[in-house]
Amino acid sequence: MALSMQQSKNRIKSIQSTKKITRAMELVATSKLKRAKDIYFKMTPFEKELQNLMNTVITNLDHTKNIYFNKNQNTQKKLYIIVNSSLGLCGGYDANIYRFIEKKIDKQKDDLIVLGLKGIHYFLNKGYSIISKYEELPQFNIKEKLTQNIAQFIQSQFENQTYEAIYMVYSKYINSLTFEPSIVTLLPLETTFQKVKMNKALLIEPNKEEVFKELIPFYLNMEIKKYLFEAMLSEQASRRTAMENATDNAEELENQLLLAYNKARQAMITQEISEISGSADALK
Repeated sequence: MALSMQQSKNRIKSIQSTKKITRAMELVATSKLKRAKDIYFKMTPFEKELQNLMNTVITNLDHTKNIYFNKNQNTQKKLYIIVNSSLGLCGGYDANIYRFIEKKIDKQKDDLIVLGLKGIHYFLNKGYSIISKYEELPQFNIKEKLTQNIAQFIQSQFENQTYEAIYMVYSKYINSLTFEPSIVTLLPLETTFQKVKMNKALLIEPNKEEVFKELIPFYLNMEIKKYLFEAMLSEQASRRTAMENATDNAEELENQLLLAYNKARQAMITQEISEISGSADALK
């Protein structure tokens, strides 16, 4: 059904207002994305050094007798730490996580720790077992206490053999246009490290086992923080892309309506000229 000229005019104004909002939100998201990149890439070298340190310490450990390198055989229950957003307007960021992880979770026995308001609402409505939740996630200032609490909790639960394995689900950042749901194993440390080749045995005091035990909480804290920052980076990239697409769509729709409006206006002017010409001929 064709719109009247006044209806087209009103709709064009509405779309122009929407375009201004989405353009502003795109600029904000672009700024936040740049800041998130700076934070993430500054943290990455530190995390790699920690990985190297852990590699060095565990090289000569006996993995078969160490609880941290083997799945608990007394249970098949798993724990998933899932990172979602607390804000909307970020495209398919959250939906992609839902589709990715639902196939892996056994709703009858597995537990969840959910970070982000959107994920909390979704998994509660679906009837999943959420043992801990964090509604508001700081955008650029992830508090040490948050990651420490999660790290201490999962370490104690794994040591007590509550769970067979503990995983973290987040959006892996590839570039500003590509980010995909990923799952990593936090515990056990079965696939995380590679043994370091050494010409001579490294002297570690008091011993490798004690140093490794002290490093575990620090390592888990650092890994959780890293994946949280990467998820935050992916969220900002997704939001920027969504707002850019919304702005482009609004502009395309505005052009279509302007074209229709100008055609209708031209047709009305032509009709008025024809009517005036017809009236003039009738008076002759």
